[in-house]
Formats: sequence, C-alpha cells, structure tokens
Amino acid sequence: MSVDNRFGRLAAWSVRRAWLVLVFSVLVAGGAAVGAAQLPTDAGTETLVDSDTASYRATERVRQAFGEEPVVVLAQGDLQRLILTANLGRFLRLEGCLSGKVPKGAEPLPGPCAELARQDPVRSLIGPATFLNEATIQIERQLRRLVATTPPEQLRDLLLAIAAEYGITSAPSLANPDFLAAVVFDLRRERGTPKARLSYLFPNGRSAQIVLRLRPGLSEAERRRALETIRAAVHDPTPRRACKFRGEPEPCFQLQGGSLTISGVPVVVDAVAGALADALRTLLIIAVAVMALALIAVFRSRFRLLPLALALAAAAIAFGFFRLFGGALTLASIAVLPILIGLAVDYAIQLQARYDEAVAAGLRRADAARDAAALAGAPIAIACLATAAGFLALQLSPTPMVRGFGLLMVAGIAIAFALAFVAGFAALSLRRGHGELVGHIPTNSPWLVNLMLARPRRVLGIGLALAVLGWGLGTQIETQSDIRELAPQDVQAVKDLNELQDATGVSGELDVSVRADDLTDPETIRWMAEFKRRVLATGGFSGGDASCLKAQICPGPALSDFVTGGGLTEVPAAQLNRRGIRTALRQIPGYNLRQLATLDRETGLPAGQTLLGFGIRAQSLDDQQALIERVRDEIEAEGGPPPGVEAELAGLPVIAAAAADDLADSRYLLTLAGLLAVALVLLAVYRDLRRALVPLAPIVLASGWSALVLWLSGVPLNPMSAALGALLIAIATEFSVILAGR
Repeated sequence: MSVDNRFGRLAAWSVRRAWLVLVFSVLVAGGAAVGAAQLPTDAGTETLVDSDTASYRATERVRQAFGEEPVVVLAQGDLQRLILTANLGRFLRLEGCLSGKVPKGAEPLPGPCAELARQDPVRSLIGPATFLNEATIQIERQLRRLVATTPPEQLRDLLLAIAAEYGITSAPSLANPDFLAAVVFDLRRERGTPKARLSYLFPNGRSAQIVLRLRPGLSEAERRRALETIRAAVHDPTPRRACKFRGEPEPCFQLQGGSLTISGVPVVVDAVAGALADALRTLLIIAVAVMALALIAVFRSRFRLLPLALALAAAAIAFGFFRLFGGALTLASIAVLPILIGLAVDYAIQLQARYDEAVAAGLRRADAARDAAALAGAPIAIACLATAAGFLALQLSPTPMVRGFGLLMVAGIAIAFALAFVAGFAALSLRRGHGELVGHIPTNSPWLVNLMLARPRRVLGIGLALAVLGWGLGTQIETQSDIRELAPQDVQAVKDLNELQDATGVSGELDVSVRADDLTDPETIRWMAEFKRRVLATGGFSGGDASCLKAQICPGPALSDFVTGGGLTEVPAAQLNRRGIRTALRQIPGYNLRQLATLDRETGLPAGQTLLGFGIRAQSLDDQQALIERVRDEIEAEGGPPPGVEAELAGLPVIAAAAADDLADSRYLLTLAGLLAVALVLLAVYRDLRRALVPLAPIVLASGWSALVLWLSGVPLNPMSAALGALLIAIATEFSVILAGR
C-alpha cells in the first residue's frame, strides 16, 4: 500500500469515529494544559552550560562549600551617618533578622524575621554591624591579652604604635563613634573615605552593603520563598515596632537619612524566572489574537478558526508532556510557543483547504477526507520531517537550553501534524452544509508568478546576489551582550541591579576558588595576597573613595586579608610564618572563617578550599570574558600557585561568558548543520538530487536575505541569535517543501 493510501485510510478512519477522536483529543489537550500551567521556570546556570564543563564544576564546588551567589542589601546615604549614629543599631537588627539567627533565649521579631528563622535559608551573612561587632570583640580581646601579657614599660609604647598604625585611640565599643571611625575609615585619605580592603562592605563614602549567601540545594520554590521573605524584611511595612538602641525606642530597620535596596544575582534570576512565566502568557495571548485576526481576514473556509484551535491543543499537549518529563521554562523554551502555533496552523490550513476543494468537487465527507489526505498528507509529512531535521541540528549546540528548545520543537511539530491530521479531519466532517468556500481570497499574486516564470534566471540571480550581500553584511551586525540590556527592562530587579552598580560600581561577584590541603602555609597565604594585589592593579583599583566606580574590578574578602591586612602593597616573604598565621586565624570567629574557607574539624583552621571574591560590573559579555581571561592569566603569572595549590575561576560571570563564547562559536556551525540535515532528509525522501534542490534553494537564499534585513533594520544580535540560522532554515523548510509539493 502506498503512503498516500495510508494517509487516506487514516483520514477516513478519523471521520468515521469523529466524536470519539474529538472527545479523546479534547481530554488529552485539557489535561496537558493543566500540567503545562504548572511548568516551573528555570533561569539558572544549568541552562547555560553542561554540567561536565570545568566552569560549571568549579561553580558547583563553590556553591556547596559557601552557598549560592551573593544577595546584596544596599544602603545608600552618607556613610558616616549610616554607621556612626543610631543607624548602626538598625543594621544590627536587620542583619540578625536576615541571617535567621536568633540569640539564645530570645524571640525573633514577628513577621518576616520569624519566617526567616523558621525557613533558615541563609548560609552566611556579613554586613556593617556584623563586621563592626566582631571587630569590637576581637580588638577588645587582643587588648586584654596585651594588658595581661605585656610588661607595663612596654605596654604604653605598644598602644601608641597601634594608635599610630590603626588610629584606635579609644575603647572599642559599638557606642563609640571614634572607635568605629578608626576601624572603617582611612585616616590618611579624605574624611569619610572607607578603607580599600573593606570596599566589599563599604564601597564608598555614600554606601554600605549587607552581603548574604543562601544555602546550597534549595529548590526553586524554596529559593523564591526565601527571597520574597528577605525582600519583605528589608522593606518591612511596619518599621516602628518597639526596638531599642542605646536604651531609646526607635524604628527597627528604617534608616534615618538612608535607603535600602535589595539586589544581586539570585534576586535578578528569580525575577527573570518570574518574567518568563508572564512572557509565556503574554506570548500566548498575542499569538492567539494575531492568528485569529489573520484567519478571519484571509482564510475563506468554514470553521476558519479550527486551525488555531488545533494549534493551541498541540501546544498544550507539547508543553504538558514537557512538564511530565521534568522540563522547565527557560529563556529559549518560551520562544517555542509562537513558532509552534504558527507551524501547526499552517499544517491544519493545508489539510483543511484540500478538504474544502474535495467537498466542493462533490465528494462525501469520508471520501473528501480520504482524497485530501492522499493529496496533501505526504507533502506535509515531508515538510514536517525536514523541518524537524532542521531543529534537530540544534542538538549540536553547546548550550543546554538551545538543545532543549530544539527537542521541544521537534516534539511539538510531530504532535501538531498528528492532531491536525486526525482531529482536524474529524472536526471538518461534522460541518453542516457542503463546505464550500466562504467568498474568495483576493490576491494580486498571478502577475508576480508570471514574472518569475518568464525570467527565472534573472530572478534567481538577483536573489542569489541579495543573499551573498546579506551573508557578507551579516558578519558586521552588532551583537548586544550586556546582560542588563538582554533582560526585561521593566522588571524591578533589573532596575535595582542598575541602581546597585550606579551606587557602588559593582553588580556581581567573580570568585576564585583555591584548593590546598594546608591553607595556612606561608607560601599559599603570600601567593593569595599577591594574586589579589596584581588583579586589583590590572583592574585599575587604587583604593580611593570612588575607585570602584572607575575600576573594572574591586576587592572582595579573602582569607589572606586576616593575616596581611589586605593592603595594596607587596607582602614580604619574611613577614609571614606558619605559627603567626595560625595564631592570627585562631583569633577569628569560626562563623567568619567559614564564609571564606572550609575548616578542619580537629584544628578549626582553614583547610581544603578557600574563596577569593572580586566585585565586577555588568558589561558586555565580550568585555567580561576579556576581564576573566586577565584574571586567569594572573593565576599563572610569576610561576603560578605554589606546589599542591589549585586555583580556578567560578561563579555566574564565568559561566555566562563561557556560554556566550560557545554560542557565538556555534552560530555558523548550527546553520550549516541545519542546511545539511534538511538536504539529507529531502534527498532520502525524493531520491532525486534535482527534486531535492528545488525546495532547498529558497531555504538557502532566505538565510542570506534575513541577514540583509537585520543589517538594514539595525536590530542587534544577542547570544541566543546563534540559533537564529537553524531556526530560520527549519521554518523556511516547511513553506518551501509544501509549496513545492503543491
């Protein structure tokens, strides 16, 4: 039995069991729609790179040891007023609230604070009050030790030396502004300039920030709930509860002369994930409205909206199965919806138009379905197969979400074809009347067709010239890769990220993971300090008040800072010894050390892995990749790390830059792979080279024309445009093959 006869018999079977087919299709589509509505969103790093890449593995090791990417609570206002006044008490309460750590025997503040204590989502937190409180405790402890162990005749000289070097001339206390100023501000610079090594807490004289990391392993729902609770705590709607600082009741968190903004990578990712779900709904509404208007305007058939209904059912089933198999909405998968609806509508229109022609010729319903299916089934099936092959070429992409997009499109195309064929003919057979066309489609196309037929060589020559021009100009199209520009601009989290960068010069963190059995080795500590100094020097950081606003990279906390002071000058090797390093680190509370290093259970000293953090600004992915390469070069500079020490870059900036490079490198590969896949399918089906080339020619030309249109319109590309060529080929294949078959 020929393929045409098989399609005809299947169509006739659908007509004979029309109600059964339609009821079953509606039930499946309805159930799938319910599942599709529950699709989770995913804008995380696993959608950008494979889990077996070096950058992903390094980032996961950092997350498991130290928590997720930092969440930042930015306080803006005069820094002296923020920390040398009663505002410090508000910072202290807010940081305690956000950490979820309730003092023993105390009750947490009601509302978001109590919820955070119950959820316990925060792994670590450091902020102005936490830092100053620990500094007060440590300095007080050191002074007591000096008083107890230093001879009186030497104590005076030692205290004078401390005063000269650190500016500490009064008793350590959170209630002592002079002491706090000596700890935070650089007395050798302009008044109100914070110390350079504290820029991760005090970026400049007009801002301070609380930095926290969520626990690793939180589910998407737990992470979203935690961020919502943190946001609610920061923007507490009832800030005037009975809180006290220095004995006086005052607002709990509301800063006097300052404002609070929450931002950071997890906040933006969560907001973008939420925007994905909104975008899917918006795309669905727009796609349905536009397609409905188009069908009403130009499709002169009874049941003219039937193709749209079938397309929506196909999309619901595709996304429902996607949910069933553990899929999630990504930046790429939401684009499947309008494309799939467009393709599915076209399949249904082709079959319905052939059915109308058969009915108009006097055939009965079952015979009309058999005749329409026999005539149109094979060409449309070939178009589906070739289109699917074009989308399958996306499996060569190095980016997981692009590969997922391709697979979802392939599945959606198969479902759309099956539904249009079976349920479509079943629904058409239930029409009353003879199914004649409703009016005629006005067209001015014959003169254009006659022109093409009269001068085919000239038309093809002009088309080829335009395509070649487009291919050449396509290499000059600007690429937009600034993450802030690619994200939805109306999302508040993106606006807050811009505000964070404008205020501090920093909006993200670049992590360098250092692994060694003994992190207290003098050579290891010295290498970390020198590496950090070199990176800051090449990044333009000078330590001034506005340095982070001008520099490409800013200092974050590092284990070596506890020993060397985190200065910008070279550390002499003779200054460091193992005993002194261990003594200094033993004075640091375990909570602080665990934020930067894994600790040995027996000694409580750093061992295994530590983290050097650098603040970086949002920029184009090309510039970001160049910065990352400079940091990577500094790892190997001057002989590289000491023997037994491994250092590698980690974090979302590293993953995003690597993913962008992979996407850009695969752009032309995916296009060529798509063309080859379509060509092989057409050759296998037609078994005739010339017949396969006929539908392939316009597909090839369309790739050049689209590049020319993009260049003329000035629309920039983005990293996801790497899949544009393969996408265009897959879609052009459908129209080309169907027209050739027609």
